[in-house]
This record gives sequence, structure tokens and C-alpha cells, in this order.
Amino acid sequence: MEITTFIELFWGWMTVIISTVLFVRPSVLRELKRLVVEDRGFGIMYGFLSIFLGLGTVIIHNIWALNWQGFITLIAWLALLKGVYVIAYPEPSKKTNFEVRILTTRLALAIVGGLALWMVLVI
Repeated sequence: MEITTFIELFWGWMTVIISTVLFVRPSVLRELKRLVVEDRGFGIMYGFLSIFLGLGTVIIHNIWALNWQGFITLIAWLALLKGVYVIAYPEPSKKTNFEVRILTTRLALAIVGGLALWMVLVI
């Protein structure tokens, strides 16, 4: 299996599984959001994990194209940037309306999960 296929399957299935669980179980999403916002240690670990996964993928697979390979690159860069943001700027998360963030996160999960499912089924 070549590296691009592995990364595609890894990110695709991971995104499908996580987005499905968090979309179907809003209570789990709510608890996860609360942990990231209220527990600084958890937020830092969450940020480092995002940086680790995003940077690793960006280094191995930084292909910009209008296909599933470009979608993988986009997910990797978003993970990397989100990790940096969560670690560097934890304060803005505490200032926004919690329920509005849950709603917008569920919308984003539906979109990204659908795109990831498309990506997994295309290859």
C-alpha cells in the first residue's frame, strides 16, 4: 500500500467515525467541548495531538489538487492550524456562546463527515 492510500484511509475513516459519533451523540460532543474550554491541561493535550497528526500528514502528504488528495491536505492543514490556535489562544473559546458553538460544530461535523465518507468510497 502506498503512503497516499494509507493516509487517505487513515484520515478518511478516522474522520467518518469521529464525526458520526459526535454528531449522533451531542452529549459526548458537549462534554468534549466543555473539557477543551474549561480544563487547560486537556486543551493543551488536544492541541498537541492536533499538531502531531496535522504536521505529520503535511510533511508526508502535502498535495494540493481538486480531488481527494487535496482534501486530505486540507484536513491536515486545518488540524495543524487548529492545534496551534487551541494552544496559543484558549481565551476566545471561553467568550463565545457554548450552545451556538455546539450547533456550528455539529454542522461542520456533518459536512466534513460526508466529505470524508465520499473520499473513502471514491478510492
